[in-house]
Amino acid sequence: MSEEKILPFDYIKGHEFTETLKEVTGCKTFLEMAALFDVPKATFSTWNLHNRTSHELIVRLHLAKGIPIRKLALGEEDSVEYPIESSLPSSGGLVIRENSAEFGYGHHSTVLLNSYCLANGQLIETGEIPYPVRRMNSFNLNAENIIEVETNEAIYLVDKSSTDAVSGVYLIDVDGLLSFNRIQRFPGKKLAIAFGESTIEAKPEDIKVIGRVAVTSKKD
Repeated sequence: MSEEKILPFDYIKGHEFTETLKEVTGCKTFLEMAALFDVPKATFSTWNLHNRTSHELIVRLHLAKGIPIRKLALGEEDSVEYPIESSLPSSGGLVIRENSAEFGYGHHSTVLLNSYCLANGQLIETGEIPYPVRRMNSFNLNAENIIEVETNEAIYLVDKSSTDAVSGVYLIDVDGLLSFNRIQRFPGKKLAIAFGESTIEAKPEDIKVIGRVAVTSKKD
């Protein structure tokens, strides 16, 4: 077995990425790009703020307009595409499945999750982000029910199929504002909801559960 490794590239992110989008599309403002890509204008500001990129838009522009991926992902002017070595299995390479959004092959398969930023009590779309199928399976998660939500404190994988608060950390909607809170259910249909250092008692109908936090990633 070959010991060759294919390491991640130094993808452009944030301001550099959104400026590249303006360059290749001819758009001058985020409002024009929002109309072109059919995404909220705030999404581009969020990418700049959190230094993010959108792999989905890279693929979309390449497929729709033929813009070189190296230009969109790396900011390079060289339009030469480098094929994957033929030593890979004949069924390998890049495969995008319309329904499952899976691509790759074998243990390297990946799913695209919808990604959001939680800011001022609202979810802001930030595009899609790839996650290893192997990792999703190890957590026993169904990718169709999972979204990624990023805050200043951590990155959460939220299971939207779990909307009945029992015990754990949940993404909830209280009067139109979203937040992550630890919830414990007690007899009598009562919920103890942690808000910072304090805990309040509420009824299930007082909140809307968006989903339960399945995985939390944070920097130590």
